[in-house]
Amino acid sequence: MLEKRMNGIFQTLDQINYALLHHYDEVLEHKLTPRQSLIIEHVQQHNTLTVSELTEKMNVTASAVSQLLSKLEKEHYIERAINPNSRREIVVTLGLKGKELYELYAKVDEQIVSTYYAKLDDEVISQLEQAVNKIYKIILEEQMKAKGE
Repeated sequence: MLEKRMNGIFQTLDQINYALLHHYDEVLEHKLTPRQSLIIEHVQQHNTLTVSELTEKMNVTASAVSQLLSKLEKEHYIERAINPNSRREIVVTLGLKGKELYELYAKVDEQIVSTYYAKLDDEVISQLEQAVNKIYKIILEEQMKAKGE
């Protein structure tokens, strides 16, 4: 029974994503792979990350992250520099195109919130917020268990 209900929820979430996709046309023109987008997202969230931190967050090899960073750096989405606090580390920050991309995301998110989500009452927004936070907490706990932490 739960699986059937969850499948219905997943289908509705997919329909929401498809219905909103046209708002992201400008963002999609950047033609980034999911992993490239994830790197940019991590860097944007933390302002500065070391290569080893990115490797850990993405759960991939240092070699894989390095290859992704090389392409993103060449296209000015990120910048790499030697960490002034530890000269053995490389730090990653957003480059010009990475900053432009996140300005686009912010603009689209603002448009979606004001057009659609602003029509929800406060109670529904609170319930949604509680639900997604609970799901995220459960996922993190299960992942920690799986790692044996």
